[in-house]
Amino acid sequence: MKWRNASLRRRLLIWLLIPMLLVSSLMLFEVRSNAVHSANQAFDRALLSSALAIADRVVLIGGQIEVDVPYVALEMLTSSAQDRVFYQVSTAQGEFITGYEKLPPVPEKSMPLLEEPVFYDAEYNGERVRIGALSRYVASARMATRFHVLVAETTGTRESLSEDILARAAVRQFGLILIAALIVWFGIGQGLKPLVRFEEALNRRSPSDLRPIQHDVPSEVRHLVGSINHLLKRLENTLSTMQRFTADAAHQLRTPLAALRTQAELGLREENPDKLHDVMEKLAASTRQTSHLANQLLASARAAPEGLAGRPFTRIDLGEITRSVTGAKVPVAIERGIDLGYEGLNGAVPIMGDATLIEELLKNLITNALTYCPEGSSVTVRLVPEADDAPFVKLVVEDDGPGIDLEHRKHVFERFYRVSESGEDGCGLGLSIVREIALRHDTRIRLNEPEDHSGAIFSVRFRLAPDENAN
Repeated sequence: MKWRNASLRRRLLIWLLIPMLLVSSLMLFEVRSNAVHSANQAFDRALLSSALAIADRVVLIGGQIEVDVPYVALEMLTSSAQDRVFYQVSTAQGEFITGYEKLPPVPEKSMPLLEEPVFYDAEYNGERVRIGALSRYVASARMATRFHVLVAETTGTRESLSEDILARAAVRQFGLILIAALIVWFGIGQGLKPLVRFEEALNRRSPSDLRPIQHDVPSEVRHLVGSINHLLKRLENTLSTMQRFTADAAHQLRTPLAALRTQAELGLREENPDKLHDVMEKLAASTRQTSHLANQLLASARAAPEGLAGRPFTRIDLGEITRSVTGAKVPVAIERGIDLGYEGLNGAVPIMGDATLIEELLKNLITNALTYCPEGSSVTVRLVPEADDAPFVKLVVEDDGPGIDLEHRKHVFERFYRVSESGEDGCGLGLSIVREIALRHDTRIRLNEPEDHSGAIFSVRFRLAPDENAN
């Protein structure tokens, strides 16, 4: 099992046990050092006592040092059968007097040997030994001299004692870790119970239940629940848009498709070429209208504020888009005998938005003007700065056509609303799409009647994007 797929309980347990094991290892290392130090302190006292007992039996006779080593001086060190004891008495100049001649000497760093005893570790006859060294004066009536006493003991008992202390400490440490692991394992299980209940609550929900989750969870999980609620909200909006699109498509396409079928069946039965040509013209017109309706339905779904186009806004050039879309519509305007032109800003006009939706907005406004204006009319697209110091720009589409009566003006932005006496082919979605795209860009579409002539003026106000080089 990969680490990223491991259970949360196992992850928490591992992240807890690894530091505990590291800390326990450091503590055991310290325990070992303390155990060795304590064992040395205890046994070094016995070495010192033996060295003092031997030093007390050193005498100076006729200028020669003589020693009568007492049995009790060595007996006090032989409490353990596994350890052996060695001793040596020598002059301050290193001349051997009695004992074991090959005992390791006092290290150079501890020389010269004075009144204070010295203890050091060494190796003698292939065994590790602990040696205690002592220096004393011996005097007679005519002279005085210094001598050294070395008492050595193998370290078996010391090592056994320190290892025993370490083993007991290790057992306690690992026992504590085991108990902590068990407590954590079951404790995490209890701590995760709210998540289990949360999972059960989600499993009980039906696929259509996209209400926000109102469930008590630990504070660490609240952000996750918030993200899930945000996702559910977006899913609800998306499903709402899809359902609306499906309902609209089913409602609006049923009649045109039935008409297409009827006209096709009439064409199949018609034998007169002239009448067949008329049927085919009607069929082609109905096909264009149905295609236009389908495209408008798709554009409406994309433009809905809660809809399918959930892409984040980017920095776009409104001036370039406006000039490009206006130029693309010029051939259509020429074909209908309408003067289409652009006025206003010629440089870059940066805003934050969706370029595809802005193009759709402008196409619908221009197409709407070209559709309802008679031959000889003029349509003008403008980009106008709102004021010198205001961070806004206004997109205006103005025409001098018949205009929109007051009774229809408050309804023109509704879905599928059409002016009944207009006589133009349309599906009533163009201006509603413009309104929804404007809402997605946090603005509004306004309809103003010109004061000095007939026609209509549609305007959308956009906030300029901040300068990229500004701090």
